[in-house]
Amino acid sequence: MAEVTTIDITTLTGSGKFPLLENEVYGLVETIASQNIRAAASSNRINDAFYEYDVTDGSVIEEAVIAMAEKQDFVNTGAPDLKPVDPTLYVKYFNNWEKAQFETSTRITDIRTIIANKGVGFEEVVSQIIGTLTEGEGFYDYKKERDIIANADVGVDMSATLFGGQVPANAKGIIYCAREMYNAIKATNQYGGVPYAHATPVEDVRIAISESVLNLVDVTELANVFNLSKEELFGKLVVLPYDKDGDESKLLVYDRKALGRGTRLFEYSQDKIGKGLYTNHYLTTDRIYFYNQLFKAFKLDVSKAVAAAKASLLANAA
Repeated sequence: MAEVTTIDITTLTGSGKFPLLENEVYGLVETIASQNIRAAASSNRINDAFYEYDVTDGSVIEEAVIAMAEKQDFVNTGAPDLKPVDPTLYVKYFNNWEKAQFETSTRITDIRTIIANKGVGFEEVVSQIIGTLTEGEGFYDYKKERDIIANADVGVDMSATLFGGQVPANAKGIIYCAREMYNAIKATNQYGGVPYAHATPVEDVRIAISESVLNLVDVTELANVFNLSKEELFGKLVVLPYDKDGDESKLLVYDRKALGRGTRLFEYSQDKIGKGLYTNHYLTTDRIYFYNQLFKAFKLDVSKAVAAAKASLLANAA
């Protein structure tokens, strides 16, 4: 059962205790923002890398899983044991919200000056300036998700658990290991550190791989190994674009419900400054990103395979 207690902000991996917070403005206890109680093999199609929570009220996301019923001895003699056998419920709470604001300004007289007789409309320039708010917020959102997938300690290392302490030696090894991890995540088991046995629906499985690693793999062969068309395979792939700050050496196969993103504020606002003839524009967001360990996520170091594949393709310049 979940324990209600007063704690601070939850970490990336959440908490088994309810974070009881007092609102800074109204002095009231903030309430549950989103509540999801799932069966162990629930299915809900989503194409994004993170499971999305659209929050309108409250501040705490609650995720709960009802474990499968366990085998009991059958007794057909004597008085039957009629005591209740309550289901086992596993609960996680998340409230590590982060507020962010993006700001830009438009100056009416300056814009009119720079566009004079140049074939560009005033509204077009204003629109493009304001558009930098969503562009900037979108890039920040991408980096937050990328850092969790590529760099954060997300997922259970399967080299020891599934491959006997070994890692893929080449590009074909990456394909083989990806398939093995895929099979393990969709089978009914307790891999990945989850506290209960369950099967992940095939439609919920995602495969996160960097663009640099994917370039070394035969995509047609990868699709064939998964018994999928290329289009179906790319529907499951979470391809991380090249980034000098990203980790190219990790393969992550996961249940999409293991990675959550919630949004409770996404609002545009502005201040018009009549004296200076300019307007300040703001995009304010309040989002949460978390790793839900109630669902399977497997990771594997593929750096040796990447190094071997590059060595077979590249040579030192003369």
